[in-house]
Amino acid sequence: MPLFAILVVERRYAVALAVLGAAAVSDGVDGLVARVYHQQSPLGVALDPIADKILMTTAYATLAFRDTLPWWITIVVISRDVAIVVTALVISLVSGYRPFTPSLLGKISTCVQLSTVLVALGAAAGIAFVSHRLVQALVYATAVLTAASGIHYLVALRPYARTPSSGSGISDV
Repeated sequence: MPLFAILVVERRYAVALAVLGAAAVSDGVDGLVARVYHQQSPLGVALDPIADKILMTTAYATLAFRDTLPWWITIVVISRDVAIVVTALVISLVSGYRPFTPSLLGKISTCVQLSTVLVALGAAAGIAFVSHRLVQALVYATAVLTAASGIHYLVALRPYARTPSSGSGISDV
C-alpha cells in the first residue's frame, strides 16, 4: 500500500489504478484459492479483513487528501471500520475470540467502496468514459451502504457479547 499511496500523492492516478487493480485481483484470487483448496488458516482469516481495511483506509485517505474523493465519505468509511473493529475486539476480550464471517450487506458495501475508489481513480486519470457524475453517484451509494452495513454489524454483533464462543459470527470482508 505504500506504493499506491505514493502514486496517489504524486497524482500518478493511472499507475495507482493499475496497482490497486492488481492488489484487488490478487486478494480475490488468494481468497478463492484458499477456499477451493481448504487452505484457510485462523491467522489468515483474521488478517485478511485487517489488510482489506488498511487498503481501503489508505485509498480513501490519500484520495481525499488529493481532493479526488470528498473527506466526508472518507470519514464515513473509516468510522464504520473502526466501529466494527473496536466492537469485535471488545467482544473478543470479554467473551473470547470468535471468527466473524462476512455478511452479505458487508460484502456489498465493501464491493461498492472498492468500486468507488477505482472509478474515482479512473476519473482522476482522465479515462474518457468515467464521468464525475458516476463518481458522485458511487460516493452516495457508498455512504448509504456503509452506514447500513455498520448499523447491521453493530446490531448483529450484540448477541455475541453475551454468549460463549461458538466459532461463528459476523464480520466484514
